[in-house]
Amino acid sequence: MTHAELILNPAAGRRQLFYALDDITRLLQTGFDQVTVYQTTQPGDGALRLKEVATDRDLIIAGGGDGTVHELTNALSSLVQRPPLAILPGGTCNDFSRALGMEQEPLAAVKQILQKRERRIDVGMSSQGRYFLNFWGIGLITEVSLDIQNQSKERLGRLAYYFSAVQNLWDQKSFQLRIQSEDIAFEGEATMLLVGNGSYIGGVQAFFPHSRIDDGQMDVLVIKETSLDSIWSMLMSILTKEWPDSDDLMYFHAKDLTISASPPQEIDCDGEKGEFTPVNLSILPGHLSMYVGEILEE
Repeated sequence: MTHAELILNPAAGRRQLFYALDDITRLLQTGFDQVTVYQTTQPGDGALRLKEVATDRDLIIAGGGDGTVHELTNALSSLVQRPPLAILPGGTCNDFSRALGMEQEPLAAVKQILQKRERRIDVGMSSQGRYFLNFWGIGLITEVSLDIQNQSKERLGRLAYYFSAVQNLWDQKSFQLRIQSEDIAFEGEATMLLVGNGSYIGGVQAFFPHSRIDDGQMDVLVIKETSLDSIWSMLMSILTKEWPDSDDLMYFHAKDLTISASPPQEIDCDGEKGEFTPVNLSILPGHLSMYVGEILEE
């Protein structure tokens, strides 16, 4: 007797999951003996629901955008008994669902879920008690997302991220950054620190085109200065799918990372804010079992 739970944010994106809910449910019922749908009404609902039902479900499906995925990932990662997690993308960017190889059209994604391909996925963890699947960042990445108003995000979709990035790029103030990993230390001025697990930000593989979500390591990128050379390198990285390369950039892998900044920097953790440096980050190899799409089958 298999039981899947769809925890759905009906307001995500343009409400495409909500409008397609009957078809989504009927399709899920072809692969599971029982399907329960829980619709959230406010932030935190999904996390509470997941913790209530986790021990009795064979699969949890996060239906919504990156915020929904982040909320449910944090709830699930803190549990001892963790059922598999699938993502039914319904937001604007759906970054980690793309890293998993999931289709972005809802019913096509459901068909992938029904194939039940499981893979152990790494999860990042902060000393402040927050988990992240996709990225953790300070500096420019935080300013970009702070600048995006909900209206423009809905109207322009993923383009809103890049319009905001261009607007902030030349005005970005540097800060004093100190980081220490098991192998590498850096101290100096920077405009952004980005720590990745997934490879998509704003719906594009912009910074870590060859990162893996199951290699037991974090990808770390320091932008020392937003120069023409560093900007060009990042733009070329999007086009060529190769690592960005510039004297104004620093890239390496780490399993653990100690971070401090002066002045203290606000943190963007998978799009969620409200915490500040200093902080320690670590990777939890294979911490979650997740359903993936065809491109990650091997």
